[in-house]
Amino acid sequence: MKPNSKIMIIYASFGDGHIKAARALLESFTALGYNNIQLIDLLELTHPRINSASRWLYLKSSSYAPKGYGWFYTLTNSTKQSRVSNHIYHSFGKKKMLEEWNSEKPELIIHTFPYLTADELKFQSGQGVPTLTVITDYVLHSRWLHENTSHYCVGSDTIKAQMLAAGVPEHKISVTGIPVHSKFFDKEDKAAICDIWGFEPDRSRVLLMAGAYGVQRSLKLMISTVREVTTSDLIVVCGKNKKLRKRLEREYYNEKRIHVIGYTDKVHELMTISDCLISKAGGITLTEALVKNLPTIVFQPIPGQEEGNAQFLSGLGVLGIANDKYSLTRELYSALNLNRNRNMKQASASVCFKQSSMRIVEEALKLTGLVEKGSEWTVNERKAAQIHA
Repeated sequence: MKPNSKIMIIYASFGDGHIKAARALLESFTALGYNNIQLIDLLELTHPRINSASRWLYLKSSSYAPKGYGWFYTLTNSTKQSRVSNHIYHSFGKKKMLEEWNSEKPELIIHTFPYLTADELKFQSGQGVPTLTVITDYVLHSRWLHENTSHYCVGSDTIKAQMLAAGVPEHKISVTGIPVHSKFFDKEDKAAICDIWGFEPDRSRVLLMAGAYGVQRSLKLMISTVREVTTSDLIVVCGKNKKLRKRLEREYYNEKRIHVIGYTDKVHELMTISDCLISKAGGITLTEALVKNLPTIVFQPIPGQEEGNAQFLSGLGVLGIANDKYSLTRELYSALNLNRNRNMKQASASVCFKQSSMRIVEEALKLTGLVEKGSEWTVNERKAAQIHA
């Protein structure tokens, strides 16, 4: 593949995770000299009104009617009708995708969201460019699967086993880890970061992520529990929800232990200086925390992929799940215990890989049949890339 070869990465703006995965892959391609990468929010490009309505419905239903969201998630997963409904679902934006395809002539298409229009075009036309789907959760949903997908990159052997059981050929699956930007792997100076943010370097800190758009249920309960049962400072990231940020800033104006901030692309810095994370259970955020070896608590996980992510990683012993004040108190005590931190690396070794984005790019380049000589990792490099205790 030549440096100017056209590569499309298709994502969606439902939360922040899918675009972060796309940007992580963009960084890795760029590092290898590939400079003709196009990131496409396909639903926004083809049906902006439907996209806005869908995003609103997703945010509201997952926040205020989580059981309803979970019911719909289950209904659309692993049913006899799923294959037919998936073909209909993946047909959205097909006309615009075909126009982009004919105009840009990509040599590779990557999906970081289960909106597989390129694969649907291949299904209907019987031809097309190689496609790679990067599954960004630790639980499988049928929407991620399409018979015309060339290859899949997944975050764990468990997902691979589920895909094999669903009939996906083994040669189409690579366990690469979920893509994370390289800045999360960098060793950072904690004291220097505290100085930049205006925090005291010797203080303990709990990082509370209110979601990429400031959506989080029971926020007051979480804040009050951290205040009451710990001596830690609390950093509350409100995301793009400006109303939430202003409200919390007014409410906790005189609270020296509480620091309220809005959207930031410096989450890696905040994770570096924190001792515990309370977060939604998005696959990307949880993987970032694993890379940072940051003890994590998922509070009231939303039924669906987030609940699945939380249950899977909780089973490995790398995070805690809380559903009320009592269990949150228990998990805070556990997360702030140094022994919990020491045990995380060993527990997370099966899902946490260094340079996962570069591993995915390697698999992507193989699909073109034109992998540059020397670009494949050696066996020793692969072993070194996996994080061990």
